Amino acid sequence: MPKVNHTRDEYDSLKPDWEKIRDCIAGERQVKEKGDEYLPRPNASDTSNENKTRFDSYLQRAVFYNVTGRTHKGLIGQVFAKEPAFVLPDLMKTLPDDIDGGGMTLEQQAKKALGHSVAYGRAGILVDFPKNDKATSRAELMAGKVRPTVTLFDPWDIINWREAFVNGKKLLTLIVLSESEVVNDDGFKQENEDYYRVLRLVNGVYYSQVWYWDEELNDFVMEDEVMPLNGAGRPWEFIPFNFIGAENNTALPSLPPLKDLADLNIAHYRNSADYEEACFIVGQPTPVFTGLTKEWVDDVLKGEVQLGSRAAIALPVGGEGKLLQAEENSMSKEAMEMKEEQMKAIGAKLIEPGTVQKTATEAGIEEASSTSVLSSCAKCVSAAYTNALKWCAQFLNQADTDIYYELNTEFSVGMMSPAARQQLIAEWQANAISKEEMRDGLKRAGVAWQTMEEFDDAVAEAGIDLGVPVGSAASAAAQAAEDAKKLAAAQPAKPAPGAKKA
Repeated sequence: MPKVNHTRDEYDSLKPDWEKIRDCIAGERQVKEKGDEYLPRPNASDTSNENKTRFDSYLQRAVFYNVTGRTHKGLIGQVFAKEPAFVLPDLMKTLPDDIDGGGMTLEQQAKKALGHSVAYGRAGILVDFPKNDKATSRAELMAGKVRPTVTLFDPWDIINWREAFVNGKKLLTLIVLSESEVVNDDGFKQENEDYYRVLRLVNGVYYSQVWYWDEELNDFVMEDEVMPLNGAGRPWEFIPFNFIGAENNTALPSLPPLKDLADLNIAHYRNSADYEEACFIVGQPTPVFTGLTKEWVDDVLKGEVQLGSRAAIALPVGGEGKLLQAEENSMSKEAMEMKEEQMKAIGAKLIEPGTVQKTATEAGIEEASSTSVLSSCAKCVSAAYTNALKWCAQFLNQADTDIYYELNTEFSVGMMSPAARQQLIAEWQANAISKEEMRDGLKRAGVAWQTMEEFDDAVAEAGIDLGVPVGSAASAAAQAAEDAKKLAAAQPAKPAPGAKKA
């Protein structure tokens, strides 16, 4: 019996980490719904209702500070602070508006793919094609009646894969994807059924199969198999599926970039539960009276003590009254603070920014480390979607040599301050650097986007003379502010999304 739902060892090893990261990103409700999976029960061997009630209160008081989710959103936001750059042939101009056939835009899907890369180090995109037994006409393509789609798959839905050398090139020969579809719909409630999509490369030909569970046979059976054809009506010689990783796009999964942060986030959550429990039990001031006898309590105090500024408490000679209260610096609180510092060190920059003083070298190393991981993820996503769009072009019989999709890798953490930009222009004016070097610095800072030729044409058209006599750095710096205004005035409007950027 074929075991279509078999999962690879790499998948089984990483799935618990993916689930933990996913729960942390989802936030407190999701984490608390897992109960004692993330928050161990006090006296776990005690199964009494009293202990269960105590755990429910223990769980309710705990605070999950969602550093993982905030960091995840912040990193994605850094990349998409600038719109992706891409070039497509005219026949594919409408594809970015509905990349998956369900209304999702290319940018929305790429943003989700980047989120998977940053969080889990794993995702996949499949280019699918409508069933066609003949070559597609241009009229059908222009009308959008026949079009490819690009579908994004979550890491936990890619359960099995194989590779083999075919004609001296390593190719995917098997991909198994877990999916679901609606099987019953009464107009109000829908019922879904799981199935498996199996992609195979057999004798150099790509086949797509669908496997369902058969109750009568008590096993999975293949109910559909198709041989997708390209725009010329010929079979595909490879599986049009691209893995997305955090370091590269090979079939071997990358280690999840947010795993360490999620682990610390859960540990911080556990410390929070202990701290809140301690605050509840001993946090309230407790009155204590010493030197009282039974007779004094019964005869003088009448068996009760009234607290407050309007109530006087009579005490015998040598008696004393005071309040007991827990010290602020408890061990749980110190453990929480230590983990907050650790989370900052591994990328949680959204927690209390600026409270930790760093030298310029320390700040630079930390920035370079976090940026390099994010940049690598962005490049992996860009490469995967470039491949996918080229495969779409092949289906549409379009040349794919100029097609590309590129996410931003120049992040705001690396942008120059206005003073630094002014100094850069001053150094150019003093002939310390060339105009090309000056422009390259401004482009890396996200200030400029034009090519040198476009910049020179814009300056000439505006009739601006940017030439400055060679002089001292001080004299050049004095003119930098004025010339910076001229440079800004020479910049035309930013091109529309999708236009090619240098």
